[in-house]
Amino acid sequence: MILGDSKPLSTIRALELSEIWAGPFCGCLMGDMGAEVIKIESIQRIGRGPINPPSNAGGYPDDDPGNDPWNRQSNFNAINRNKKSLTLDLKTEEGLNTFKDLVSQSDVVFCNYARTVMENFGLSYGEVRKIKPDIIYMLMPGYGNTGPYADYRSMGMAIDAITGHSFLRGYPDMDHSSNSLVHHPDAVAATNGVMAIASALVHRAKTGEGQFIDLSQAESFMTHLGEIYLENQMQSYPRQRRGNRHPDFAPQGVYKCSGEDKWIAITIKSDEDWYKFKRKVGNNQLNTKIFDTLEGRQENHDQIDEIINEWTYPQDRYDVLNRLQSVEITAGVVLDCGADCYADPHLNERDFFQIVDHPSAGIYPMTGPIFKFESSNGEVIHNPAPCLGQDNSYVLKEVLGYGNDKINQFEADEIIGTVPLPGSDMGGSRRAAN
Repeated sequence: MILGDSKPLSTIRALELSEIWAGPFCGCLMGDMGAEVIKIESIQRIGRGPINPPSNAGGYPDDDPGNDPWNRQSNFNAINRNKKSLTLDLKTEEGLNTFKDLVSQSDVVFCNYARTVMENFGLSYGEVRKIKPDIIYMLMPGYGNTGPYADYRSMGMAIDAITGHSFLRGYPDMDHSSNSLVHHPDAVAATNGVMAIASALVHRAKTGEGQFIDLSQAESFMTHLGEIYLENQMQSYPRQRRGNRHPDFAPQGVYKCSGEDKWIAITIKSDEDWYKFKRKVGNNQLNTKIFDTLEGRQENHDQIDEIINEWTYPQDRYDVLNRLQSVEITAGVVLDCGADCYADPHLNERDFFQIVDHPSAGIYPMTGPIFKFESSNGEVIHNPAPCLGQDNSYVLKEVLGYGNDKINQFEADEIIGTVPLPGSDMGGSRRAAN
């Protein structure tokens, strides 16, 4: 256990075997909460993007992959803060035994690979439990660990589709091929995974018992759509796409403001909101009595939208935001995921973006931890995402007590390392060699 920190999970060590988003973000949030998260990777197969991307590839600082793109990939670095990286070849006896030694010193093991991956390594819950009877062990594949889809491969957009969410997204006059790819189920699974692990740790503290957690990413996300399933049961037909429209609020939409591609989102939730909104807009065209009821506003939504756009178009979006919020009308500026967010006064006041100095990627503002705990005086930890294998020495020497000769032999045998092997980005170096 790791002692001497004031964050809620500061005594917990977790072993993460995961890639893409759901598992890594789960580990990221645990790290934000003070846990020591050791990310188990390998030089035989990496989840850090291509090892030889084109020179002007996007997704790297200044579009430059550099000499070690696996350490500079922005998607990886964004959701792997506050972790340590240990490379291990789990397909070797030495690598597998090392992982088992590490299990004996840990509290949590979690994995978002396909259900059979851990089993094929010889690291099923049953085997891991023999090493550490009170271990918390979570498998979080796309569709859970039982049922007809248990062995199906998945990605966020496929999970979005199978949950029914893709069917709901977009506008009524567009077909589903126009939908953008959405990985939202990954983030939901990550947060639910943290909750499940934290609950299991509380249970262990009370009873001394470990626990297996079966988390389906699809089912985890489907709980967000509960009202829609109930609606279908009552009406016997599926909800159709609504775009920006809402069954109980009107008007609701996104409206053009001054400047190129500048917008504001506005929602009128009640007749009282509507009267306040009319006074702020000051356009006599909105004083028509038919607009004073929800039904009337819904029937004439397009006409009202035109009037609102005439009002917002010449104005700065922040001016519109502040004018509407001053009378408690729900409104929010539409920000891009770049300069807009970096410049937002609220996010800056709360220090959401942290200036992070990464040893390979350089110094950049990064989205910060989302928890501020009173026990740590609101201080947040934001260590940069680890370079591949950067903590091999720490874990093997300080945690496990291995000697230099053993570690050097591991490096010579490519059980550990800091540079991925050729083909490791194409399903694994062994697969590429065959």
